[in-house]
Amino acid sequence: MNSKPHFLLFIALVIGPCWVHAAPSNAATCEKNASTLAHEGKLDEGLAAIRQCITDNPSQAKAHIVLGDLLLEKGDLQQAMASFDKALELQPRSSAAKTGKGIILSKNGDLKAAEAILTDALKLNPDPVRTHYELGLIYEKLGDIKGALAHFKQGISLYEKETR
Repeated sequence: MNSKPHFLLFIALVIGPCWVHAAPSNAATCEKNASTLAHEGKLDEGLAAIRQCITDNPSQAKAHIVLGDLLLEKGDLQQAMASFDKALELQPRSSAAKTGKGIILSKNGDLKAAEAILTDALKLNPDPVRTHYELGLIYEKLGDIKGALAHFKQGISLYEKETR
């Protein structure tokens, strides 16, 4: 009896799960490296790096969010929106993707749609500083100074808690 197929099955069953668990760590490292490049002023290199991450593992919603954030930073709103939409397709309850999408809607002047998606993002993750800030900007543009101040204050309070 040939034991080679049994050995390969054993390896697949024992080591295979480790490969599955290692992928998110590699993806997280890949995403972090891309973000670091961009924040060091190497935005185009960061974009190239995150695009490679997505090519290597297209099902990682976080990578699509990072791409969306970098494209937003570059000013490519249309491609950024496509990246956030892809992230939401992969992870429909992603507060970060909804926040990114809300920022773009706001920049495009669709304040009501931006308000709705940012409010939804806030419900999914009640502590994001960025979401409060973006909602504050929207309420300010809508002339609701009281609502704007409430969100700015909440965002500042959360930011101060994070930096302590």
